Amino acid sequence: MPSPSDARSLGPVAAIPAHELVLAQLRRSIHLGHFGAGDKLPPERELAKLLGVSRTTVREAVRVLEGEGLVEIRRGSAGGISVKPQSMGRTELRRRMREFEEIIEFRLALEPMAARLAAERRTKADIVALDKAFEWLAAIAETGAEGAVSDWVRADGEYHLLIARMARNARLLNAIEEARAGMFLPIGAVFGRLESRAHLMHLELHDAIVAGDGDRAAAAMTAHVEATLADVRNLVGS
Repeated sequence: MPSPSDARSLGPVAAIPAHELVLAQLRRSIHLGHFGAGDKLPPERELAKLLGVSRTTVREAVRVLEGEGLVEIRRGSAGGISVKPQSMGRTELRRRMREFEEIIEFRLALEPMAARLAAERRTKADIVALDKAFEWLAAIAETGAEGAVSDWVRADGEYHLLIARMARNARLLNAIEEARAGMFLPIGAVFGRLESRAHLMHLELHDAIVAGDGDRAAAAMTAHVEATLADVRNLVGS
């Protein structure tokens, strides 16, 4: 029999409206870079089918995203639901720097372990997938174009999440997704162009994982994530 004190942690269960569940999925996909600035989300009808909900539910969720400034809705044959570019003034970004630093600290606690496990548990199929993701990053980095930032954020996110999946730890993957989603606005607001060293640190990380060297992979990931924080601090302070 539970004691009276055990029951104090229990309370009414609130029903979650379907559109809020859809909203959470769409917002997370945007935050993780699956849909970048200027990209169109699938049409309303297709989203409803993919998510197993009504078009009305999708419409309610999209309206919230529009109110948050994440998407723009255009009517007509050439219209659709497009992801809007994000911006933030340096004053606001400086105010939120501690929030960003906390995310980096969280990543530093998670991603080196994911890199270590990925190196120790990678398969031949994993290496093939990692090589393709690395080549995608390299191709974007070589352009050096200012408009490539959105593509870079998406490719970089996919690369890091692939490493997390290679670790074969669902809890670790979910936590890393959460941390990377939290970086959405600060990264989008600060980096208006690709930094020259944006891709350089991936090489050591990539080689260590392919070689199966867990210690080296963890150290490379630590250096990479710390460099991200240093770059943001330099840009915000400039």
